[in-house]
Amino acid sequence: MIVGLGVDLIEIERVKAAHLKHGQRFIDRLFTPAEAKYCLKKSDPYPSLAGRFAAKEAVIKAMSHGFGGRWKWPHIEVVKEPSGKPTLKLHGIMEKLRVERKIEKMHLTIAHSKRDATATVIFESGKS
Repeated sequence: MIVGLGVDLIEIERVKAAHLKHGQRFIDRLFTPAEAKYCLKKSDPYPSLAGRFAAKEAVIKAMSHGFGGRWKWPHIEVVKEPSGKPTLKLHGIMEKLRVERKIEKMHLTIAHSKRDATATVIFESGKS
């Protein structure tokens, strides 16, 4: 049974501008070390950074949690399966919310064009 749905769209240029303005502080605030390493090794890291940011926003929307509270951006991590498929790994308060809400499956898709990045998240419980 679907218990959460979130979608986000962001302009890649906004992520690039924020990184250029705030530097490493921007990266550390929003991404896990593994996410940063994966994205920043690319010749153009901004589509990947924007896609991950959109995924994090989509998770917040799917959780119906809002932007207040004790969570931090790195509590939501995008990891890649060996096949290349992006998946979610939750930490801290976000993992606690997942368990409380009985979310058993998390689905993620990320896409980007030259200008925008988008992500969609679907949460499922075991009940049908």
